[in-house]
Parts: sequence; C-alpha cells; structure tokens
Amino acid sequence: MGQPIYKIIENYVKELINSGKLNQGDLIPSEHQLCEEFNVTRMTVRSALNNLVKEGYIARRRGIGSIVLGSKVYDNISSISGFTKEMNSKGYKVSSILVSLEKIEADDEISEKLNISEGDYVWEIKRVRLANDKRLSYMITYMPVKLFPNINEAHCMGSLYEYVEEVSGRKIAISEREVEAVISNNELEENLKLDRKEPLLYIKQVCRLDNGEAFEYSHTYHYGYTLTVNAIFK
Repeated sequence: MGQPIYKIIENYVKELINSGKLNQGDLIPSEHQLCEEFNVTRMTVRSALNNLVKEGYIARRRGIGSIVLGSKVYDNISSISGFTKEMNSKGYKVSSILVSLEKIEADDEISEKLNISEGDYVWEIKRVRLANDKRLSYMITYMPVKLFPNINEAHCMGSLYEYVEEVSGRKIAISEREVEAVISNNELEENLKLDRKEPLLYIKQVCRLDNGEAFEYSHTYHYGYTLTVNAIFK
C-alpha cells in the first residue's frame, strides 16, 4: 500500500532541506506551488506542512510563507513539556526555588536568540527545580517583556510553559536544543548544593510558538537524573 499523499509531500520538503537545496531561513515552495506540483487540495498540503512544523523542520510566518529552521536538535513540546510535566509523569513532587526575577536589557547573544533588538527588555529568571525536595536543575531563562509583560514571582514558582499556554493563551510548538556535558562552577555548586566539582547535563534551548516566534532562551544544568528527549537530528 502506498504512502498517503501528505506523507509524500512531507518527505519531498524534508529531502529539499536534508540535501542542502534549502538552507536555514530559505522559503519552502508555497502552498499553491505544492498543490500544483502534486495535484492535491490545499488542505492536504496544509496537513503536510503542519507535521513539518511539529517536527521542527519549518516555521510559518504570516504574510511571508514557511521558512526552514536551523540544523539543531528539535523536540516536540507536546511530548516534552518541560521539567514539571516530565517529573510529574515519573511520580515526583515538583517544586521551585526562585533565585531571582529581573528585567534586564538584552545583550548581543540574547537578542540574536530571541530575534529582538539589542537593548530590548527581557525577563531574566533564575530558578532551582526540585523533585521530592531534591535539587536537580538550575535554570536561567530569558523571555521578552513585550510578549509577557505581567510575569510575576508566582508564575515563576510553577511551570513557565503552563503560564505561556494557559495564562497568556499562546501555543508552544518546538524547541531547539543543544546538549553537552559540563563541569560545575561556583554558581552551580552553590545553587545545587554540591560539595565538589560534578559533571552536569547542560542544555541550551530556544523555544518557539506555533507562529515561529521565539519566546524563551534558556540555560539549564541538570544533576542526577536522566532527561527523556524525543529528537530529530537534521
């Protein structure tokens, strides 16, 4: 039995990306072009493109079209909804210690990752995440103030992803992650209550909404547990 036509369209676009014919920031063929190419309805093309968005290959930009995202590790946030849901699913009681919540000006790196102007205001949120009262993660998160002007300490004590979706009414689509092992420094040892230098799992992450807009840039340092990651390497 042959593949459904929407899967054939998905694979066609993936091949354009994986072969290097389309690079990061390039526009993929328009819905109209794909309809003509494969002699299908717009609804079929949109099914294929929606799957490509979920898998992290493309992002949609209103009035422009669909663009190719970068070659990183992409996770579907619907299956990995951050620390809180992951640890709750394993039966742990999750809690947080808010180290600081500050409004700062975005520097070069932060503005590039969040696609904002240097000097724009962002929230800098530093937290320790605990499972069954054991310190497991230290997180430094940056979020644009223009998207989330009303973040407060109570929001930071819970799941920020729940705040984004349930309070602000936005839809999270994908995350772009870079993962590596690092050795703890003084700040990490103090916040994770480590007695000596320890190896940590470090994750640098940019999260995007369903319109492709970056809403979070974060640095997370995990100690003492295994993170489950469903990823597509491109």
